[in-house]
Amino acid sequence: MLMPLDQHSTPYGWLLTDPDAEAGAIETLPPTPGLQQWTRRQIAEAIGTPFLPAAKVSVTSESLLDLATLLLPDVASRQAVVRLKDKLACRQLLLPLFPGIVAQTVPLHTLPAFPFDPGQSYVVKPVKGCFGSGVRVVTPGADLHGFVAEIAAEVERHRAVLSDGVLSADTLIVEPYIEGEEYAVDMFYDGVGRPIITGIYHHPMPRNPAYLHLLYATSRELFAQFYDPLVRFFTAFNRLLGVRSFPIHAEFRLRNGELVPIEFNPLRFGGMGLANLGYHTLGVNAYRHFLDDTSPDWQHIWETAPPSVYAFIIAYNGRRAELQTQRPDWPALQRRFSHIHHAVPFDYQRQLAFGVLYVEEPRERVAELLRLEFDDFFVPITEMHGLPA
Repeated sequence: MLMPLDQHSTPYGWLLTDPDAEAGAIETLPPTPGLQQWTRRQIAEAIGTPFLPAAKVSVTSESLLDLATLLLPDVASRQAVVRLKDKLACRQLLLPLFPGIVAQTVPLHTLPAFPFDPGQSYVVKPVKGCFGSGVRVVTPGADLHGFVAEIAAEVERHRAVLSDGVLSADTLIVEPYIEGEEYAVDMFYDGVGRPIITGIYHHPMPRNPAYLHLLYATSRELFAQFYDPLVRFFTAFNRLLGVRSFPIHAEFRLRNGELVPIEFNPLRFGGMGLANLGYHTLGVNAYRHFLDDTSPDWQHIWETAPPSVYAFIIAYNGRRAELQTQRPDWPALQRRFSHIHHAVPFDYQRQLAFGVLYVEEPRERVAELLRLEFDDFFVPITEMHGLPA
């Protein structure tokens, strides 16, 4: 049964978790009194008994959105999950704010017949996607038949650790490719619908595109540049969504000085522990602020923090690593960083990565980190098995 909620006490929150989804979110979670974790089994047992209106609900994985939606107490939140999860519906929702970006869907096997404009680039991605799986940029002259085979194989390979609810390649979304540097934001709408920013990250592209989510970084300069425009955007966006007590992880590209949204992940903060970068490096617990309806004092935080870059690193399994005969050399990787605030290894034989790290680096070292090649950190298994040393 659901635990009773005293409407007059400190707001109670539920973090819905899926042990079959990607690692990181739970392993790096800050201690947060009042945040109760529920597994998929507990969620299923509660279906038919919605949360009370004051409850704060978030998930660690998109695989839980269908179940979570059944427990949300208000119609606006349920509708928002559906609209944001469906990438086509989300792009249509954004048309009043960005009328020039129109998306369409196409079955994977018919991608080569899609009427692409030969003078324009596009991005194609699964309608349900995770970890960058199946995302391709279509440029003039691209081998579309090759893309179909690559996407199908990639999704099939990743399904070994990601469920169908998280990743599916049966249908792709096609939209104009937005040029520019990529950024991500963790935020929530508070109890009256105001946007609260809990993280802003630069997501520069690594040298090896197979390690798409290698690095996310935050800094005082980033907040100085984007905090106010993001508050204005999310304020306008909620005039279309109409939600309260609702977390979102959003992704943007910077085009001609303007942040253009490319994706929204409802009811959750950044995956694989990205949302906890602020906690492990700056003491900002996004879940605490979500439960308490408070905003981080970013001005004070950045006035007192060293002028460094604070980064979240995903240590991917190497592209050529033989996981049955090789293991990651975790200490060797750690020696590549200037200051590690927190590091968590994963079971590399069950996940797509062998760990995550929260690091602090001088700005000039970021470009060097983007050149990491994780094949270099896999060594023959001797007497050690399971988790990296």
